[in-house]
Amino acid sequence: MAEDGATRRLRQTGLNWREIDGEVVVLDIERSHYLNLNATGCVLWLMLAEGATTRQLVDKLIDEFDVTESTAREDVEAFIASCRESGLLADTGT
Repeated sequence: MAEDGATRRLRQTGLNWREIDGEVVVLDIERSHYLNLNATGCVLWLMLAEGATTRQLVDKLIDEFDVTESTAREDVEAFIASCRESGLLADTGT
């Protein structure tokens, strides 16, 4: 996992997404994949669209969902790993 201070962003091309009723619906045009994110994924996705550090993502989950830091960190790390595996993150060189 990247250091807490490394900013992560979604890639800028080939992604179309909309927030609908508290969920995010994503179409990855480059890979022909469709994603539907739950409330937690929605919060993380919207932050990654603007660019966010791991620390910011963890803090947001703690604030929004009243979870422990360890739970929030596990969720953030799993979400970032899944986004990276699916090619959804911009290449940051790390």
